[in-house]
Amino acid sequence: MRFLPGRAALPAAGLAVAAACAGPSEREPADLVVRGGVIHTVDARHPTAGALAVRDGRFVFVGEAREAERWIGEATEVIELDGRAVIPGLIDGHVHLESGLSLIRGVDLTGIADREEWMRRIAARAAELGPGAWIVGGRWDHTLSGGEFPSIEELDPGTPENPVVLSDIDGHTTWANSLALEIAGVDAATPDPPGGRILRYASGDPTGILLETAGGLVRDHVPPLSADEEREIMRQTFRAAARLGLTGVHTMAGLDRIPAYVGFAAAGELPLRVWYGAVGAEDRVDELFAARDGARGALAAVTAERGPTFDVGYAKLMADGVLSARTAALLAPYADAPGESGFMVTEFDGLASAVTRIHEAGFPVAIHAIGDRAVRASLDAFEHAAGQGPRLPLADRIEHIEVLDPQDAPRFAELGVLASFNPHHCITGIDVYNTDRLGEERAAWSFAWGAARDAGATLVFGSDWSTAPLDPLRQLYAATVREKPAGGPAGGWHPGQRVSWREALTAYTLAPAAAAGWDGEIGSIEVGKWADFVVLSGAAPDPPDASILDLRVDSTWLGGTATYRADPER
Repeated sequence: MRFLPGRAALPAAGLAVAAACAGPSEREPADLVVRGGVIHTVDARHPTAGALAVRDGRFVFVGEAREAERWIGEATEVIELDGRAVIPGLIDGHVHLESGLSLIRGVDLTGIADREEWMRRIAARAAELGPGAWIVGGRWDHTLSGGEFPSIEELDPGTPENPVVLSDIDGHTTWANSLALEIAGVDAATPDPPGGRILRYASGDPTGILLETAGGLVRDHVPPLSADEEREIMRQTFRAAARLGLTGVHTMAGLDRIPAYVGFAAAGELPLRVWYGAVGAEDRVDELFAARDGARGALAAVTAERGPTFDVGYAKLMADGVLSARTAALLAPYADAPGESGFMVTEFDGLASAVTRIHEAGFPVAIHAIGDRAVRASLDAFEHAAGQGPRLPLADRIEHIEVLDPQDAPRFAELGVLASFNPHHCITGIDVYNTDRLGEERAAWSFAWGAARDAGATLVFGSDWSTAPLDPLRQLYAATVREKPAGGPAGGWHPGQRVSWREALTAYTLAPAAAAGWDGEIGSIEVGKWADFVVLSGAAPDPPDASILDLRVDSTWLGGTATYRADPER
């Protein structure tokens, strides 16, 4: 796997030399020492260590456990690992933190196959909230229950007095009841919006299923949360992320959400390092630029004290849809629907124009592209934009890449484009729809992170939460084992696409740090970097196996401060 560095510059480079040269009598004690297990550093020069020491928020020692004693003073906290593993702070390379708001506010159907249970939960939530309240959330997955989309007839009986609008597990398909459609004015005469489709009966009446941008016709009518409700739910989300070992995220949302993050960071209530991708900014690049400068100015003191905390880093574009709904754009028709090949939400001309405009403002671009036709169009757009001006210091990226044509694999390295994957999506599609949609030949190039690595691409891994579990350990399991959580297929689904433990860990730590230009300060356990790390509940299996799923996070540390602790450390 080729690694593309960002703007690496150790602000405390001298600290590394001082730590190495100082004698025991000259060295100040550390604030924290962790020893007695395997520390997976993600430092290619020294991949493992037996101990680390932290002072003033940074690593001052990484080395053998027997040498750690010299760093212990009367006030030093010592964590004895007893064989447990330590890894760098995990950075989710693709998440939508705001998407969890609707699940907490409404109903969560994630992972439930029984449609009757869907209806029970929806009706129960309607009864709790009372008549007139909107029922939101969802994350239903029709591929778990026969593969047919749900209908308006299923939803209406339990919610006669509540408008309902529920996103599917991918966030690309919306299920609405009659009252919600009525409020939104969506009926047989409503035209399909650009980039979307209203599924209809023969009569022309909506079935309740809205694909891609058509979902916005209804979602735009959902009343917003109050400011206090929103802040509290976001705090709950931050705490949940810290419990899972996350110290950083690349989150994606609208420009309007940026002030909230700046406020959390300024108040010391942001236990994550956030690199922010603006959605819908392709025609608002001036606002994007102003938002970045404003955030940097407001948080200059915070950044100096704590390291990277929040930055407006890039813009997010959409090329196509998703495989499950057959809206992902393929180069050849779907194997199980020969008359369909999906569609582009944004065609090449629009992508190329938007990328060029965003580059001119100095920002890299992330493009959602799941089908091989969308991936190719995105690469073409980046290649076109590269010829229009100077290369940016940070890399562009393509998100998801669930189908990759072999001819396009080398282009990631050639163009310097990051390959950003969501591993858990792979294992939830095994024996459900991946092979059905693609056929055996193309399925071998589905979730092809091994092939991308072999072609020289830099891999970035993320969850795509809330369409998949936020838990990074489940993502690392999927990337390295490629078996369903319940087991199988033995040896992994298309095992040549698996990556090693070290490669997967790098894609969840140092690679996303480099994508943000922060790899000189975070992303690995090295002297001089901010002390972001995670103590696991046991040893990490290498080679990887299903025991990864039994691991838990015992503590999470950001800049040498615990953002989460389970039971008191042993």
